[in-house]
Amino acid sequence: MPSAMPLDPRDVLTGEDADAPGLKAAVERRWECSATLTQTVPVRAEIAGRIVDAIVHVYTLAEFTKALRAYAWAAPIEGSARRRVHVALHIGPIKSPTDAVWATIADDVRARRLAERQPAPAKTPSRPRHWLAPKLHALGL
Repeated sequence: MPSAMPLDPRDVLTGEDADAPGLKAAVERRWECSATLTQTVPVRAEIAGRIVDAIVHVYTLAEFTKALRAYAWAAPIEGSARRRVHVALHIGPIKSPTDAVWATIADDVRARRLAERQPAPAKTPSRPRHWLAPKLHALGL
């Protein structure tokens, strides 16, 4: 799925490398199959007030049984001149380039919300009581 896999350091590109060959290499590395660029689609997606404009490259995958297509695009990393490559398979709810971008935004928003949560306080385990303890206490033992 979009962000389910950890970020590969090779999937962080400089601005001039974030083109079709760099994206193709990221797709081929991620799913270990050959990919052919078939289409380039401009996409605008919005969720939770976050808007993303992306140029999504659609690749046809050869010899890959899970999906026939993959989507890839590069997005700027906040506070950096570098760009992160996002890749997604045409599988499950992801049926178009727009779905792929939207799913990635949703994953990022969900991850940020989880990171902002406060951890629950740890419970101190209560001391287990033996069934005979009250009777022994009543006898003064």
